Amino acid sequence: MRPIKPIVCAVFPLVLALGYTASPAPTQELPGLEPEKIIARVQEKYDKAGGFKTWFRQETRQKATTQGEQGEGWMYFQKPCRMRWQYEKPPEQKKEVVADGQQVWIYLPDEALAMVYPLSQVIRSDLVMRFFSGIGQVRQDFQISWARLPASGSSYVINLVPKKPQAELTRLLITIHPQTYVVEHLEFTNALGEEIRFAFSQTTLGIKVPPNFFTFVPPPGVQVVKERTGSR
Repeated sequence: MRPIKPIVCAVFPLVLALGYTASPAPTQELPGLEPEKIIARVQEKYDKAGGFKTWFRQETRQKATTQGEQGEGWMYFQKPCRMRWQYEKPPEQKKEVVADGQQVWIYLPDEALAMVYPLSQVIRSDLVMRFFSGIGQVRQDFQISWARLPASGSSYVINLVPKKPQAELTRLLITIHPQTYVVEHLEFTNALGEEIRFAFSQTTLGIKVPPNFFTFVPPPGVQVVKERTGSR
């Protein structure tokens, strides 16, 4: 059982949180619609949200394979870099990933094992770091285009390719609901050809959680492995 990929921890909270509003978007804008405007509108929601929770379904597939690893569960995020992933399905592969803003814990209860990494080691891409320092960088960092030309009533599918080569992220595909601006699907690839896909639902913005919600305390009897900077 593999822990969640570091780039997923870094990119997914940003993109997912971008995409929720209760107000319908006018569909008459369709003829002159630009993907940059869609991304900007979605980003505005993220900037105001502060935090959110969502149910996610993840599939990770290696290059040239037909079947991938799957997982489902709840994910919580609070700006700028606090996260909690609770993998609930499949039940035999439950795990948690908790980031408190300084370090990241990966807890495997069935193995009585917890691994802790410095946050700077997990979020290694300068592109990803700029995501969290200021979200007004998308046009500067990405080439933005329609992956599929928009049609009335259909979801927006937008393609983002980093202008500067990034091993962790070579392509990002976002599917957005045309009326609510909910991000429905997320797919990205890295330089190794690995594909990570997400579908998500039940998104709630502006969540309130206890102060220690993003703090992980290893249960008694759990082995703790500390990963030092540069050990990967």
